[in-house]
Amino acid sequence: MTNYASEAQAYWRRWLPRAHATLTAPDAFYQQLGDDVQDRVATVWDTLTEIHVTPDITDHTKRAGLLQLLRREAEHTVMQALVQLPPEADTAQPHTEPAAHQARLTSFDTRLAQQQATIHALLDGARTLGETSDTELLQALQLMPELLAALGTSLDELRAFGRAL
Repeated sequence: MTNYASEAQAYWRRWLPRAHATLTAPDAFYQQLGDDVQDRVATVWDTLTEIHVTPDITDHTKRAGLLQLLRREAEHTVMQALVQLPPEADTAQPHTEPAAHQARLTSFDTRLAQQQATIHALLDGARTLGETSDTELLQALQLMPELLAALGTSLDELRAFGRAL
């Protein structure tokens, strides 16, 4: 079992005990969940490193530290979306059947693709901030809060121009 699968199993046992108890094949479920998390972490990390790791970072220690920070950021983003579902309340129980898990994956993948497309278009100059909706910009900022600095602006400046951010 991967580390992500083990973390997911521990989280679900602690915070989602009823959902965990309803799993008909828990080992297979957690293994698949761990594999899904691992794939998405790699995708998010690749996107973050494309944006943050620039040729001017020549110091090995700084570069390694940045890569590790970006890896942790990617792991946090994916774990929050796919594993760390809200804890069970007295009446709430997350959907654990494969279709519900697949729906979460599809939703996450769609959101990630949109965020990546927006970030790349802005950084490549294919799109301006004025051509980007507030919703698209907010989604991109969730993945990469440093985007505005890279574009030479700030939230305060955009809000001064009437953007609802």
